[in-house]
Amino acid sequence: MKLSLLVPSEFLSVTDNIDFELYEHQEKAIEHIKNNKNVIVSVPTASGKTLIAYVAIYNTFLNKRKSMYIVPLRSLAMEKFSELQKLRSLGARVTISIGDYDVSPSFIKNYDIVVCTSERADSMIHKDPDILNEFGLVIFDEIHLISDETRGPRLETVISSLLYLNPDIILLGLSATVSNIKEVAKWMNAETVISNFRAVPLETGIIYKHNLIKGDKKEYLGSKDEMVLIDDNIKNGGQCIIFRNSRRSAEKYADILMSNFDFNNEISNMDFPVDQFNEKMLDMITHGVSYHHAGLSNEQRTIVEKLFKEGFIKIIVATPTLAAGVNMPARTVIIRDITRYSDGYSKPISNIEIQQMLGRAGRPKYDKKGYGYIYATSPSMFEVSKNYLTGELEPIISKMDSNSLIRFNTLSLVASGIAKTYGDIGKFYSKTLLAAQNDIDDYDLSFESAVYFLSSNNFITENNGNLGILPFGKITSELYIDPVTSLILEQCLEKEFSEGMYLYYISKTPDMLSFNYRQSDYEYIENFLDHYNINDFSDESLKAAKTAIIMQEWINEVSINTIAENYGVGPGDIQARVSSADWISYSMYRLAASEKNKNEKKLMHFNFRIREGIKEDIISLTEIPGVGRVRARRLYNNGFQTLEKISSSVPGDISNIFGFSDKLALDIISYAKKISGKYYKRGGLDTYDGK
Repeated sequence: MKLSLLVPSEFLSVTDNIDFELYEHQEKAIEHIKNNKNVIVSVPTASGKTLIAYVAIYNTFLNKRKSMYIVPLRSLAMEKFSELQKLRSLGARVTISIGDYDVSPSFIKNYDIVVCTSERADSMIHKDPDILNEFGLVIFDEIHLISDETRGPRLETVISSLLYLNPDIILLGLSATVSNIKEVAKWMNAETVISNFRAVPLETGIIYKHNLIKGDKKEYLGSKDEMVLIDDNIKNGGQCIIFRNSRRSAEKYADILMSNFDFNNEISNMDFPVDQFNEKMLDMITHGVSYHHAGLSNEQRTIVEKLFKEGFIKIIVATPTLAAGVNMPARTVIIRDITRYSDGYSKPISNIEIQQMLGRAGRPKYDKKGYGYIYATSPSMFEVSKNYLTGELEPIISKMDSNSLIRFNTLSLVASGIAKTYGDIGKFYSKTLLAAQNDIDDYDLSFESAVYFLSSNNFITENNGNLGILPFGKITSELYIDPVTSLILEQCLEKEFSEGMYLYYISKTPDMLSFNYRQSDYEYIENFLDHYNINDFSDESLKAAKTAIIMQEWINEVSINTIAENYGVGPGDIQARVSSADWISYSMYRLAASEKNKNEKKLMHFNFRIREGIKEDIISLTEIPGVGRVRARRLYNNGFQTLEKISSSVPGDISNIFGFSDKLALDIISYAKKISGKYYKRGGLDTYDGK
């Protein structure tokens, strides 16, 4: 069936005016949604799941209802937001909401489509469960990630909230093929659309002992193994992604590939900021090779992805995080490692992850076939590889059973008014996948423990099974932080303000991503702990100390690349910790403000410094759009130390400074004139401009 037969003709502007012949699974799913039924679509990667979602969103818009599109990663949210902006030409109002958990969800009244992460969706429900009445459709991309210990519980909580609070909302789950999709569909009261169809057929095989084995066929490759396959792929106009199980392996393998392949890229033809990369990585890129992992900065990853999509980079060596990230297919995918070091030993990667990686093979619109190969290093790994290609995928299993999550959710239920009695907690949990897969009565002790912890620490009141929220619990829930984080921050607020000490406490919270330490780090970590009279040398404390030291370097304006090199971490790792520390320090400021703490103003500035990576003296300068930590320092060092000084200058004074164009200078002066001496807002709070 043609797409135009199921949607109004104007929708085709979203598909570049191409009237697709719908695949059978697309047609079935769209019909179910039009009949107001929940649906789970379980098909391989690159088989048109996104089109189903966009058609559903547009039909919901025509019915004057709102849609929420939930994705697991911020990078995916940005990608979906960019694509959905095409609907603006049809009158739909589209926005994205990631982070800023303290922002009121009332903003959704101004939009028809909201793209967000599961954490952001969960936080909005925490603050105001009534917002669910605004929506007619909620889409869950990569719903099989419910099994992921990190992301899964938040996703399951959001779905459970919808089932419990507003079962009339249509739910659309988009999933990779998994073994128990019908069990999940039953939990969600959903129809299933299951298919093994791929828009670009996938040929799979195993590289083992210098041979490529496809079923019962064997092709000798020679001693270079996968290099032969990569070479053939590139010569025929394809691109290749090789997956390695660690950052170090990815970087080393990219270095090997660079010595084997050279595509003679000219930097001048590629149009990207070369100052984002060190000399070695630039050399790789000119050879048409790069690596990709979470240790790269956000800017570096974006550039690598862009150059790969534009065809300048022919080969990427990536860790598995790329498989769950942005849309980056290649003609050939080679999984070079099928084990991962975890919990003290090496074990095979899950089949779902393998299929996600293989699913990147085959570029729609470019390739008639995709090629996905697994490299096996031993007889036992050869058997594991065969099972990946022929065996059943793992089921989706709830991960909502940890005591910390139950404690977190219990506070949310009480704070939002969903749970007014002890029994209401059990009623909510009866709507979870956890209850569908287990006897929920087995968790009564966990619920009791959560209520006892929260009432004992002044988050909630409990009286004969009746529950009420206290101010400390309300603000903790609104800030979307772990109750234990709040308690640690409260301990910190009792101490005199000190950059290092406060960063240490922030780094000790369960919501903070901390750095692992190496043996070579012991000396400076111990010096830090001694300096602040901290007598805790536990593993947790050593990690927190290293993280605090790195954050202290950051707010003292040491460059991110220098920090990365000095402490053996990646720029992307630093950015991730800064993001966590930003939110936790903001939460500390909010707690201090609620208690009229004497350090309230210091903490407001401290939060700003963490977010921007700056010293106190240039806070006001970094408020100017287009002026980050580097430009602000250049302005300051050239005599422009206040907004008043900037507002009274002429463009030529500033454009003479390195890194400032005539237009930027004009914009900076204009903005300084507008806000000089005024206040700005963040998260609904008035904040002074730093003078």
